[in-house]
This record gives sequence, C-alpha cells and structure tokens, in this order.
Amino acid sequence: MDRYYPLLPIGIGLCSLVWLVRDIVAAWLLGRRGERAEGTIVGYAETNSTSRMIVRFRTEEGEEVLALHDNSSWSAARYGDPVTVSYDPDNPQRARVVAAPWLSLWPRTLFLTVASGILLIGCFLGFLTWG
Repeated sequence: MDRYYPLLPIGIGLCSLVWLVRDIVAAWLLGRRGERAEGTIVGYAETNSTSRMIVRFRTEEGEEVLALHDNSSWSAARYGDPVTVSYDPDNPQRARVVAAPWLSLWPRTLFLTVASGILLIGCFLGFLTWG
C-alpha cells in the first residue's frame, strides 16, 4: 500500500493543473473571439459552497444581459463596480469579466505555483518509492 501514496499528490497536482489550464484557455478564447462591453456588478448568486458575481451589460444590439461570472471567490468586487466583459455574441449569457480595478493575475499565478509544487512533490516521492 505504501507504494501508492505518491499517486495522491500526483493526482491532486494534475487535476488542479488541468482545471486551471481549462479555465485559462476558456478565458483566452472568449477574450479573443468575444465582443466587449462595459457593465456593472449588480449582485451575487450564492450557494453553500461559493458565490458568483452577477454582471449587467448591454450587447451591441442593445440587449440588456445579466450574466454570472465564475471565480468571484478570488475577487474583491463590490456592488456597483464598473467592469469590462467579453461575451459570446451567439450566447451573451456566456460572459467573463476581462477588466476591472480589482482583477489580478496573482490568484492564478499562486494557484499554478501551488499545484505545480504538489505535482513535483508527488513525482519526487514516486521517484524515491518506485525508482
């Protein structure tokens, strides 16, 4: 059984990195292909485990949209804060905040560093156990 312990940090590190890369690629694609609009934070949708920002903006066609933004637990956003969103013109509900005064790359960088460290520790333990 001791031979399987390195798989735990390897699995945690890999799953975390896959989730982070998926999130970064989705944000990049939407930022590259999406339309931009100015909006404001109008509230939060809360569950037992997280909360997501509700952002209101107008599309180029003049349609008012209320969209949920992922990852609001990383932010310090307040009601009424101005933001810039990038949205899918075919589905404006699919929107992400791409510019805001409080938006920072530090949380993703920190998460990437921690996940990579956990993966490297798992690989080192695997080397010691299996090698």
